[in-house]
Amino acid sequence: MRTSVLIGYKTASDLVGKICFFLIVVYAARVLPTREFGLFALATTLGWLLSVASDFGLQLHLARSVARRPGAVGSILARWLRPRLVLAAAALALAVPATFVIAPGREAWPFFLIVCAQVASSLVEFLNHAYRGLSRSDIEASLNLAQRLATLAAVGLLALAPTLGALALALAVPAAGVLAVSAALAFRLSRRADGGARPDPAPPSGRFATDVWPIGAGIVLSALYFRLDLFFVEYWHGVEAAALYNAVFRLVEAMRLVPAAVLAVVFPLLCRAGDLRILGRLAGGLAAAGAVAAVVLAWPAGWFVMFFYGPSYAAATPAFRVLLVAVPLFFLNYALTHQLIGWDRQKVYAAVSAAALAANLALDVALVPRFGLEGAAWATVATEVVVTAGAVAALAWRGRRGREPTGLKLAALVDGPRMTRGSTT
Repeated sequence: MRTSVLIGYKTASDLVGKICFFLIVVYAARVLPTREFGLFALATTLGWLLSVASDFGLQLHLARSVARRPGAVGSILARWLRPRLVLAAAALALAVPATFVIAPGREAWPFFLIVCAQVASSLVEFLNHAYRGLSRSDIEASLNLAQRLATLAAVGLLALAPTLGALALALAVPAAGVLAVSAALAFRLSRRADGGARPDPAPPSGRFATDVWPIGAGIVLSALYFRLDLFFVEYWHGVEAAALYNAVFRLVEAMRLVPAAVLAVVFPLLCRAGDLRILGRLAGGLAAAGAVAAVVLAWPAGWFVMFFYGPSYAAATPAFRVLLVAVPLFFLNYALTHQLIGWDRQKVYAAVSAAALAANLALDVALVPRFGLEGAAWATVATEVVVTAGAVAALAWRGRRGREPTGLKLAALVDGPRMTRGSTT
């Protein structure tokens, strides 16, 4: 009963949090000048990419280690928090020159502050994985919900001062506050749990290299192919075009709440599965749901875009229709990539992500200069086809060989691998 309640609360919290962020994006698009909304899109994307790169699978390793030795959570957290903070600082250092290239002049400080907010949120997510290891996802859900609701309330500043600076403050202050609260709570729980626990042994480097590193590489590579197209659009067509593309991409991204919620619940079943039957039912259902959503939204796509963003974003409607073609693939690939990780095929997952990134780069270079937003959208569709083909081939080969259920290895990470599909929120 407690597990069901925790899953329900976590799913509801995630849903409310995603809706809050989506409302923030919509409101910002309506009140900010198109250029400033474009800079907001670029800053959040850069911050998210740097956050994913600076984590590099460490949070998954933290959750697994704590789940296996909950009595040593304090020593485990202390061991891995320091390198995580160093990597976060390195990410922010890299963001400084990027900021002045993308947003020179007076727009630099709010741009950088938005990047900082994203990195702070990623540190909150790192601590959340310690709670997951302790089976306290209720703490994670509560903190995330508080941050999103506080951010939504703070965005009211835009009504008084519709500027990129006001939006940056609205994002950064709640993120910093929740990070401080979460850090204090994590170490308080650590002191309580560590009574009499023997020190955490050093993690075997070979194990880290064969397990955690491939997951981190796959996550980073998938993050890159998932959102690099925004920077290509900005490079060849300007910040305003990036604003239009980001707006419709957010609409498609919001639909991914469905597979994310489903996989958060059923991932342990995929870990324990001895064949492809569970995946077959799950993948078929998700792909069908994505296809229905795409068909339903295709005809009123123009109305849908203008309803959320206003007439100034109507030019992005053709790109939105193309992106809808990718929705069934998004849904399907959520299941396929989770099964790869559930069966300890993280090296294959990393290889598939690398192939997808190579395809995405080639397609963006070929299509975006000539076809603009629609070119980026078609590149996204083709990239998802590459992911589907690679994952299906790997799973079919593994399925023919057969396997013994080994669900304990990653079963503790019930919803950790959701990051494999590159959520930017």
